[in-house]
Amino acid sequence: MIFSDNPLGMTCGMVCPTSDLCVGGCNLYATEEGPINIGGLQQFATDIFRQMNIPQVRPPNLPADLPESYDAKIALIGCGPASISCATFLGRLGYHNIDVFEKKDYVGGLSSSEIPQYRLPFEVVNFEVDLMKDLGVKVHHGRQLSLSDITIKGLQQDGYEAIFIGIGLPEPKKISIFADLNNEMGFYTSKDFLPMVTAASKPGMCSCKSQLPSIKGVVLVLGAGDTAFDCATSALRCGAKRVFVVFRKGFTNIRAVPEEMDLAREEMCEFLPFLSPRKVIMKNGRVSAMEFVRTEQAQDGSWIEDEDQTFKLKCDYIISAFGSGLSNTDIQSALAPVRLNRWGQPEVDVHTMSTSEAGVFCGGDVAGVAETTVESVNDGKTAAWNIHKYLQSLHGLFVPEMPQLPKFYTPIDDVDISITICGIKTLSPTYHLA
Repeated sequence: MIFSDNPLGMTCGMVCPTSDLCVGGCNLYATEEGPINIGGLQQFATDIFRQMNIPQVRPPNLPADLPESYDAKIALIGCGPASISCATFLGRLGYHNIDVFEKKDYVGGLSSSEIPQYRLPFEVVNFEVDLMKDLGVKVHHGRQLSLSDITIKGLQQDGYEAIFIGIGLPEPKKISIFADLNNEMGFYTSKDFLPMVTAASKPGMCSCKSQLPSIKGVVLVLGAGDTAFDCATSALRCGAKRVFVVFRKGFTNIRAVPEEMDLAREEMCEFLPFLSPRKVIMKNGRVSAMEFVRTEQAQDGSWIEDEDQTFKLKCDYIISAFGSGLSNTDIQSALAPVRLNRWGQPEVDVHTMSTSEAGVFCGGDVAGVAETTVESVNDGKTAAWNIHKYLQSLHGLFVPEMPQLPKFYTPIDDVDISITICGIKTLSPTYHLA
């Protein structure tokens, strides 16, 4: 039942903000016992299933002779949560010419490259991708969206009738005071730091045999999202003596989910609110301190910086986690003729996940809608149904407006456990036991 609705049910059971979603809506939340641990139960159930090594199969009610429209070639760019979800549902619908193009030599996108092993083991992501492959989906590594490799126009010329873009947001956002800093000087972006941590800590993800970054002394992590807290707890595991999480606004404005904050607090990370970075202080070519100014919220709700209130904090490393974006002109050019918005990302209809170009769909971080893994999964799910509608319409076939996505099936579903008593047949003997 879990995988029927969510092909990444195990990943979401481990990393999704359940306190803001299912657990937050539990009727027992206000009782002394507290809400049901829905995420934990989901993780347990799916992990037991993973250990059983049972493959996914196509729905048994699929006709043996599907129309020619199901032979359509479908391309998905990027093998992150949105693409895995989209490809899985398309496979369940009966499409069999599905190609996923991934630039890395491992699968999973951000789930693999930026969520640490202690929060999301690589074998979990690999398991869910294997379930996708069970449906005949093919993954091609070393292929990326670029003018020198894959372009939207090129895929269309190669006969792909539908394309899904799920490349995430590959580039970190940096402010001007960090423009000339690099790793050797003690400065990292989250896009530098977390991939180094995951590559060294996730066995089986890649053959690079890299080492964990050696972090000594005091670390400042700038940001208030989930990624910032992942950086903070990872820095402690890499040897940091003290870690400060510094953010511009107050605790009530933190974007990270409560689970992330609680973990960082338990691991003795220290929080410094109402501070905005102003200057990096260098000594002998390395980061030695950072200067901040105090921020305050005005009566109209805006945030102002008080230059008269300055604060200097000694540090050995700075990790900025200010989010990510898409500013690479090569990638943007490869997206043509898809229309881009003012942030350089594809314009997307959030109801269908379609772009300005017929047959081209988009989901996940790059679509600008999803903020969590489960929302990226939903993007892929929404796109899969609308890709199905689009492809069938090309052949003049009718698809109902209300989504009717197939459920998750395994060979266990082929086992006949029906029973006949006194000429009456029931699907399960448990009915009689009741």
